[in-house]
Amino acid sequence: MPAVYPIEWLSPEVRHRWPHMAKRDSIAWAKFLDAHASEYGAFAYDVAMGGHRLDAPGLDEADRRGWQYNTAVKIDAVGLQPDRVVLFEVRPEAQTSSVGAVLCYTLIARRDQVFELPIEPAIVCEYVQPDVAWVAGELGITLYRVEP
Repeated sequence: MPAVYPIEWLSPEVRHRWPHMAKRDSIAWAKFLDAHASEYGAFAYDVAMGGHRLDAPGLDEADRRGWQYNTAVKIDAVGLQPDRVVLFEVRPEAQTSSVGAVLCYTLIARRDQVFELPIEPAIVCEYVQPDVAWVAGELGITLYRVEP
């Protein structure tokens, strides 16, 4: 199953307030882009996948997709490289919930074959708890720590 809506790939130079990123998340993401945008060909934001497709009489396709979007998980950002896509969870402080979120995104994207390229999970943060950094390393999650 593809993403709920077609993925809109944007140039790495595009800088704006990214959908559904809180202010502090956006600050961390902007710092990440300053340091790493050139490593990516494009980025997509708020990519919705999974969710529940309501099959009720009288619903048109737009209503079905709208319902699915409301129940879907949404990836903060997706980075496109020639040989892979990177799914990013962006938070000021990486905690266990950050690890859980990016693992869920990765597994759902693989299950639903949202991307044709291999998928790698990553977290962008200003701070990270030492135990969370260890767990991320054990699980193959890349941590990008930006200066606060």
